[in-house]
Amino acid sequence: MPLLYLVLALIVVAVIARVLNTYVPMPANVRPIVNIVLVLLVVGMALWLINTYVPMAGSIKAILNIVVVVATCIGVLQAVGLWPQIVRIWGDLTKHRA
Repeated sequence: MPLLYLVLALIVVAVIARVLNTYVPMPANVRPIVNIVLVLLVVGMALWLINTYVPMAGSIKAILNIVVVVATCIGVLQAVGLWPQIVRIWGDLTKHRA
């Protein structure tokens, strides 16, 4: 039964995304934030599905969770335009000064 709920939730998220991106007038700076929230919902549901129904060792599951969270954080930072600044700051911090 939880799988049915998950499928229904994914369908609802898809319908909401379609309606918001097509028919609902909103400012141009709000639309990316709404899309980010919807993507975070889908990523969370997919990660829950994998953690619940795919049998794997605990260490592999932990690594998978870390990779998904880091990739999601990088994607959100890229979507809001902060990733280049973070890369620049990281380069400044790790630059070897002679």
